[in-house]
Parts: sequence; structure tokens; C-alpha cells
Amino acid sequence: MKAIYKQIESYLTYCQKVRRMSEVTLRTKRYTLIRFADETGLRDLYKLSNYIFNQYIAKMVQNKTSGRSINTYSATIISFVKYYQELGLVIPFKPVLVQKQKEKKTERKFYTAKEIGRVIKAADQETGLIIEIMFETGMRIAEITKLKVTDFQWQKIQFIGKGRKLREVYIKKGTFEKVQDFIKKYKIQNSLWGKTLNGEPPTPSTIRKKLKRAFLKAGFKDFYPHALRHSFATNLQSKGASIAEIKEMMGHASIATTERYLHGFDGKLRELFEKYE
Repeated sequence: MKAIYKQIESYLTYCQKVRRMSEVTLRTKRYTLIRFADETGLRDLYKLSNYIFNQYIAKMVQNKTSGRSINTYSATIISFVKYYQELGLVIPFKPVLVQKQKEKKTERKFYTAKEIGRVIKAADQETGLIIEIMFETGMRIAEITKLKVTDFQWQKIQFIGKGRKLREVYIKKGTFEKVQDFIKKYKIQNSLWGKTLNGEPPTPSTIRKKLKRAFLKAGFKDFYPHALRHSFATNLQSKGASIAEIKEMMGHASIATTERYLHGFDGKLRELFEKYE
């Protein structure tokens, strides 16, 4: 086995055990780093130079990879290198010389409650329920994919979110009743989804395909799951929720501005949900 692969696995172990990164993040990092090692032919990290790195970036540019994607891949590789440089490994590569690619301004999509209702009508029972929960809670696709029967406590859903943080969100009474009917109909005992996926365990990829199919059927092209999270926030904003309230209900990562407000929401998430239901 090439030394680079052992270095990648050691770094990912650090990310998992010390940085406590999610499984989704770890999978993405592993894919990016192994792809980099394979396509550059790099055998050991100490042989990495800016020339090798730049050749790799040039190939992505030639293949018309978006600037945003290239910058994301670069950031992952640079973090990997810096980890070993801080451990004392002498690597010719100098991160400071890396130039960011220009990124096209992305247009954020969101859907109104009326449009979401239209999509739900066009979807099958399982997909419609997934869409309904995501729109009412702002849950990420990786989070909703892992939902279990035991995560529901009446209208409250408690789960481990991004950054392995324990989160709680709320759904409407009618949605909760639909969840219960769905559980009884398919005699679900563990994972909430998958009964209509030919017995296959649910993955973000399978859920994404089902969602995209439903939105396309309802007449909406170029759908991506995160648009539902954006729709959740926009819907709250249209009803008068403050930025601080929206950030708390979305479970955003703590930043200096947000931290000042977090203590004021202890035990109040249900009240916030009912206020803007």
C-alpha cells in the first residue's frame, strides 16, 4: 500500500476522533483525498510540491469543473497537508501560494408553501412525507435520511445533526399524524425510510433522486435538496421571524454573533415553532 493512503486514513481518524466530523464529511474528505492521490500518482505526502498541485488544478479547469468545486477540493487537500506540516513532516508544498479560483455567483432557490404543496401532491407517500418534514424543520438531507421511529417524541424530532450536535425540531400535528400512519402502514420499527425503496437501506443519494423526481413531476427543474432548507428559512422570514430566531431554529454552527443569543432560546424551540407554524 502506498504511504499516501495510510496518511489519508490517519488524518481521517484524527478528523473523526478529535475533530468529531460527521460521517458525511468524512466520506467526502476520503473521496477527495484518494482521488487526488490516484490522479496525481502521488505515493507519499512528503513528495507533494506546488507544481504537482497546480497540475492537478489545471486538469480540473480543463475539464470545466466549477470554480466553487475546485476551491472546495483545494481546501480539503490543504487542510490535509497542514495537519502533517504541523506534526513536523517536511513537505515542499506551500499552501500560501495557492490561488483561489473565481466563483460564479450562485442563485439560491427557494419554494413557497403553495409550491411545496403542489410537489407533495405529485409525490408518492414516502417522498411527500420527506418533503413535508424537510420544509417544516429545515433538516438537511443527511439528517433526514437517518431518521428513526425513536427520534419522534410527539411533534418533536430529536436527532444528531451536523457536527454531531444533539438537535430538536418540530413538525405540525397533521404531519406527525401522517408519520404515525406511515409507520403503521409499513410496520416500521427502525429506520423510517426504505420500505418503498425495494428493501434497500436509505442513503442521501436515493432520497435525493426521489425528491428530484417529485419536483420534476410538479414542473420544477434543477432541484437540489438544500433548497428545501433555504425554503424553510425564507418561509420563517416571510412570517416575521428574526435572524436570530431563524438561525436557532435551523441549528446553524455557532458564530460570534449567534452565540450571544443562544442562551435565550433554552427550552423555547417549541414555542418558536408554534409561533411561526
